[in-house]
Amino acid sequence: MKRSLPKTWSRGGGQTGVADYEIGYGKPPRHSQFKKGVCANPRGRPRRFNPEIGDVVCSFLSARAQYREKGQTRQTSRLELAIKHHINAALNGDVGSAAMLLKMRAHAERLGDTGPLVIRLENALPPFRYEVDGGEEGP
Repeated sequence: MKRSLPKTWSRGGGQTGVADYEIGYGKPPRHSQFKKGVCANPRGRPRRFNPEIGDVVCSFLSARAQYREKGQTRQTSRLELAIKHHINAALNGDVGSAAMLLKMRAHAERLGDTGPLVIRLENALPPFRYEVDGGEEGP
């Protein structure tokens, strides 16, 4: 079997019989090589995203977790589970958990996030008068 000679290309990109460039392994045709001054990846590799530690902690604590309470499976945030754990431990006499709860409460008050807002309404309704069957009036 006769072995053929490798294909040759001229500088103009057309195929000719004159060999000024040999095509082979690691030698692609000149027209398909990278062009000078043209970037194949203009934006480049994106920078690595480094989240701040506060964002990582916040996303971890706000993730949902399952727990069992009175025989039922419930879901809540991990932060709420941690607070429930500290409350139960403080009620059972753990001084460290009670101190942690007080620190958390002081921190929340300092940042202005004290939890649920309770509004007490006093004397919001006008006095109510009622009558009993006997014709007596109430207060």
